[in-house]
Amino acid sequence: MKTKIILLLAVIVIFILPGCVYSLYPLYTNNDLVYDSKLEGVWSEPGSKDVWKFENLFQHELAPYKGKERAEKENFKKQFINKNTYLLTYTENGETKKMQVNMAKLDDNLFLDIFPESLNLKNSFFEDLYVPVHTYAKIKMVGDRFELYFINTELLNKLLEQNTIRIKHESLDYYKIITASTEDLQKFIKKYADREDLFIKPTVFTKSVQ
Repeated sequence: MKTKIILLLAVIVIFILPGCVYSLYPLYTNNDLVYDSKLEGVWSEPGSKDVWKFENLFQHELAPYKGKERAEKENFKKQFINKNTYLLTYTENGETKKMQVNMAKLDDNLFLDIFPESLNLKNSFFEDLYVPVHTYAKIKMVGDRFELYFINTELLNKLLEQNTIRIKHESLDYYKIITASTEDLQKFIKKYADREDLFIKPTVFTKSVQ
């Protein structure tokens, strides 16, 4: 298990911002999900060429179909895709990765849970060795921009090692991965959601004019 997790993290850290916490389980249940259409569109950090494109995953999957075929596909896909799920297409240096993103409301705070859509590896045996993990960040929508507050992993790791805060996890060579259930994970996040030092300086995104 640890070998699989290490292999996956080696891929995920390539296209996810630093300051991520990795979890085996999602931060949300379906009852926690909310959808804000204002998040749809193309976003970037000022001065950066990296692009974050958000769209509705369900509608994206149905886009190629029309008429009766679309209706049939909709009935099929709704069994597997939540209509509140976003598709995030992240482009860095010409390389594109796709991720599923779910927005969850926990008490008065909103969080994005980010999960790889697929690895698209050419070696199917190699891909079978990966265990997908979740990462998450607090989000604040402010006018024509949004702010992502990733967890301060350096502080979190220190507090975990000191047993100052407690949540079920595994310590790997270079990372700690949260293994707590969604229920316990939510309790932890709700408890510390307003602790400012547990989050790094926000990453600010502005929407591109189309």
